[in-house]
Amino acid sequence: MRTVVLALSLFLAMPEASEMLAGIVRQHGGTDAVEVVKQPLPKPGPGEARVRIAFAGVNFIDIYLREGAYSSSPPYIPGLEGAGVVESTGPGAEVWLGRRVAFVHKGAGAYSEFAVVPVTRLVPLGNDVQLQDAAAVMLQGLTAQYLLDGTVRLERNDTVLVHAAAGGTGRLIVQVAKLRGLKVIATVSTKAKAAVATAAGADKVIVSDYSDFATEVLQHTQNRGVAAIFDGVGNRTFLQGFRCLRPRGGMVLFGASSGFPPSVDLSVLAGSKFLVRPSLFDFIAEESELRTRAAAIMDWLQAEQLNLQMTVLPLADAACKNWHASQFDKCRSAAPTTIKGKYWQASPQSWACGGLC
Repeated sequence: MRTVVLALSLFLAMPEASEMLAGIVRQHGGTDAVEVVKQPLPKPGPGEARVRIAFAGVNFIDIYLREGAYSSSPPYIPGLEGAGVVESTGPGAEVWLGRRVAFVHKGAGAYSEFAVVPVTRLVPLGNDVQLQDAAAVMLQGLTAQYLLDGTVRLERNDTVLVHAAAGGTGRLIVQVAKLRGLKVIATVSTKAKAAVATAAGADKVIVSDYSDFATEVLQHTQNRGVAAIFDGVGNRTFLQGFRCLRPRGGMVLFGASSGFPPSVDLSVLAGSKFLVRPSLFDFIAEESELRTRAAAIMDWLQAEQLNLQMTVLPLADAACKNWHASQFDKCRSAAPTTIKGKYWQASPQSWACGGLC
């Protein structure tokens, strides 16, 4: 699946405005719950910066929040990540004025032309990092980085299993795993997605409906099993995964695109296996940790070690009528495919459909 990004402002000389365009969720629901309207221009407070957004990322969590699967309180502006230029600051944040930045922040409201963000959540960008790339990797790239470096102790040449490896996050997990010297088994649902996972660097790709992937994993590993499983699918894959997890291996349940698993019988952990249900925001809670993890991602971008796949859509199309949690393939077939990556562009005329499509 491709990363989705909205295209927003183009940094043309503009007079001081009192309003901006933004996507608003007024009540929980489907894609028609997002309405692009004029909103008052937000003012930064102490320690805050107002970012003129060039690109904003679109992620599964935006849909979970919009549908009410995750807690949210309409009306609100969706969007957790973006990139742009700081054009105004509150007291104590003046040093950030005019700087190119990216951010990932709960409540940022990135589906808009401007967003006010605490400067502790900003990541400074070098001139050789493209804004659309930075917007595309803040949430998904940081997720891949913390999952590989922060959840399970892995050694070079260990074998890991990555579910949904053709998705926006899955592709990045595969790439970061390879950068860390790991062997990667990937699961996907179609032959077309298998080609995507292979291009990302997977050593072995299993095309499966997830009914019996564990048997093939065990065959590939000579019944040793894998050192870790990175599972963003959830209900359809979770319990079966323990069958192919080696002793002292780690099950990392970081998402649930097929729904959350039922209650766990702790007997599945026999063999000194362990389970972790991590969240990105727990791993970037401290300003220093956010900057350290983001620096690693930006270094990989500058070294051209990450291959991004994006689709860009205009902000006016923020509802993207095909963006239903269960129907992303329809969005992919309808969206432009000539632009790589996952980001939105934030001009009044354009935004993007990236990681979801």
